[in-house]
Amino acid sequence: MSIQHRTHDKKAICFDVNQTLIHQGVHFEQAFLTVWDEYSARWSRDPESPRSAGLWEAYQANWQRQKKLRGVKLQLDELQQKCLMDALQELDIPVHQHFPVDFFRMVRNHRLAAKSLAPGVVDTLRTLSPHFKLAIISNSPHSEVLYLLDRFGLHPFFPNEHIFTAVKHIDKKPGTPLFKTAVRTLDLSPRQAVMVGNSWKHDVCGAVKSGMDAIWIQRHTDVTTKKISQQKLGKRNVFCIQQIDQLLELFS
Repeated sequence: MSIQHRTHDKKAICFDVNQTLIHQGVHFEQAFLTVWDEYSARWSRDPESPRSAGLWEAYQANWQRQKKLRGVKLQLDELQQKCLMDALQELDIPVHQHFPVDFFRMVRNHRLAAKSLAPGVVDTLRTLSPHFKLAIISNSPHSEVLYLLDRFGLHPFFPNEHIFTAVKHIDKKPGTPLFKTAVRTLDLSPRQAVMVGNSWKHDVCGAVKSGMDAIWIQRHTDVTTKKISQQKLGKRNVFCIQQIDQLLELFS
């Protein structure tokens, strides 16, 4: 059976955002360290001044502890702010109470400024949109996704009701809530939708657990071949591509 035949029954294509439609540019850790280094530069002459690496390690330790707690009801941004404030207190670094909000706003702005549109995205979406329902399934904050779609001119392809983002940590991929909500909202069965993303763990495994097929973008491979391959993960199909414009061949 041909690859095209295995995709002929799809009615919706769901996309991750970062590293799929949009190149990330700067990772969260790098932005975190840069922003703190800039903020703490006033202490640079003090041998006892707080180091960015130490703060990052303390933040990560608090984040991992929070992830293991059951019944945590904080939203993602609130959870980040709590973990940072706890880390600052542990390191005995005095800051004002609103500092975590300001800090993560600067981190977010630093990362957003470094993002760029992946090659072929606009033409691919323009070709697919008349024939498929297009949707976003992302772990990024809803406001960030909307900003990126607007910034790069992608919002016309994704109606607001087709943008699904995590509100709480428990909602995040590779968990199934976002996938199930998307399929239900699109009024389709899981087999009628496919997930496109760069992360095997979050996008592929999450989609398969939800009963969807998946398309894995492997940009680290030899892009000169541009060959579409296929494998099975459980009962679902996983298609492997190197660039997003290969979706046009996959769904031709």
